[in-house]
Amino acid sequence: MKKALCKWAALCLAAAVLGGCGSDGDRETKLEDMRTSLSDGQENGEQESRPSEEKEESPAGIQESGGEDAPVLSLTPEEEAMYKAYITVLEDIYFDGKFPGSGYCGDLSGDYDMADNQFAVYDIDFDGRQELLISYTATYTAGMVAMVYDYDSSAGDVREELAAYPYLSFYDNGVVEEQASHNQGMASDGGPDGDFWPYSLRRYDAETDAYVPVGMVDAWSRGYREEDYDGNHFPEEADVDGDGMVYYVMEGDYALVNPMDGAEYNQWRDQYLKGTEQIQIPYVNLTTDNIYSIGNGIGIGNGISNGKSDGASSGGEAAPESLAGKQISEQSFTAALDGWGEVTFAPFEPERAMEDGRGQACFGDVRFELLKEGKSVFSLPGENEDNVFYGQQFKQVLSVAFRDYNEDGRTDILVLLEYAGVQGQSADASFRTVRAYFQEEGTKDFTLDRPLSEYLRSYADSMEKVYEGLDSYESIYSVATDKSAWEVESFARKVKRQLLAGDFEGLCGAIEFPITIDGAVYQDKEAFLEADFIKSVNPAFLEGLQAEPCGNMFVNYQGIMLGEGCVWISDILDENQVSRGLKVYGMNGLSANVRP
Repeated sequence: MKKALCKWAALCLAAAVLGGCGSDGDRETKLEDMRTSLSDGQENGEQESRPSEEKEESPAGIQESGGEDAPVLSLTPEEEAMYKAYITVLEDIYFDGKFPGSGYCGDLSGDYDMADNQFAVYDIDFDGRQELLISYTATYTAGMVAMVYDYDSSAGDVREELAAYPYLSFYDNGVVEEQASHNQGMASDGGPDGDFWPYSLRRYDAETDAYVPVGMVDAWSRGYREEDYDGNHFPEEADVDGDGMVYYVMEGDYALVNPMDGAEYNQWRDQYLKGTEQIQIPYVNLTTDNIYSIGNGIGIGNGISNGKSDGASSGGEAAPESLAGKQISEQSFTAALDGWGEVTFAPFEPERAMEDGRGQACFGDVRFELLKEGKSVFSLPGENEDNVFYGQQFKQVLSVAFRDYNEDGRTDILVLLEYAGVQGQSADASFRTVRAYFQEEGTKDFTLDRPLSEYLRSYADSMEKVYEGLDSYESIYSVATDKSAWEVESFARKVKRQLLAGDFEGLCGAIEFPITIDGAVYQDKEAFLEADFIKSVNPAFLEGLQAEPCGNMFVNYQGIMLGEGCVWISDILDENQVSRGLKVYGMNGLSANVRP
């Protein structure tokens, strides 16, 4: 009886939001009321918008952001019907545990909470219509599922586009990668000798308006198993590059036949994913608040496009720049920074809510500027390229510190920040994060130290805790060397620069000879510089190295790994066990047509 009453009350709210009763003016009023509760209301801890005449004048070179509320979007009859259909689907899941077509959800017994599941309304296939995406994971493994539903206006109901295991990656060309639910094959222990996770690829087919299979992929690591379950030996003849890995691409039933080497496998994968970008889907928790906010104009970062989807290849491409607004004077400080002299480090308030180029609701992020005589001379990089967030918003700068954390003799910048969720159970649920900025060798520009910033998130209670995190991070490579993380990462960045620049002559000073490269041993500098790869480096090797952030790298007793195994470095000891310094002692995939 209680569940029925809750559902009845929720239905009344949905009718009010989507215009089920009353005049169009009443519907717009309800939409405005709900939108206002998400933007500037005091209840979720947001600051009230101030009239422009009350704002302090920004320094020259900093553009003021608009302070107006985003307009309430007017829904077409078809959009209203679509949102009602999506709400019905979510109601059936939330209240009755049923997917469309009487398919029951995974069991919620035990500690599982329905609100821990997630959904989004988003044009994931770029067909100009928004789909309903559901990630149902708050259950036992076999009951987990991800669903994509489209609205069929002719039938007045939803239609399934995709049903898959929920560990998915959607790409901007319509391809989706689905990881297998279990990793228990012949390259599957998760360790250094078997870390390949099986997966499947599907692609969106516009004719059927559904995702169709492309193929399944599994692998065999010789380091993990010398024989398969039937006693067959590892297929050495297929392992052309000799790295102990072969791959199986299956376009039909699961069968480990026709093994292929890394180069052939990469060629198969690249035809579907090379040059693509992963879509960041703005999921929110499955709560009644979020369910009944689907049609409210600003919503919950769930992709309200008002029929204006432009078919851009990714949500980020057309996103607007988040212009810096009013300077946060209480967290602005003067500091002497290497290469800049005395400058003012100044945070600026972001826009609270806006839409990107595809009509997706988003929130601007805080922006950091270095000012001289009131003018911006440098903009520090943000968390992401467009300086916007989906599903969370900036609250405040808690603390700023200027400290040479990486011991390179130059002052670095540490910022402690507070964010909050947008609405529902996560509304105003604050969380803290840290950004660490350092100057790359040879430049005065500041770089966001992403690996360190991520590591410090668990130390974000206060700046004092951040300092504790720095002390902890300093010894993360201790299993392989007594040198600090800062020394190791500075060396790794230098090696990366030399390899990407093709400076093999300079690299020789960082190499421990003899060195093994792709199974061949090079006894000295002369033999190394005469190798074929000097003139023709494997592009895949350079791509893997380019993606290496040179921070919080994989380490074991054998050394430290760059670029998924492209380069291995270690602290080399002499006969008296005294360090001779960090050196490169091995490389993989450097030769042309060899997989790194």
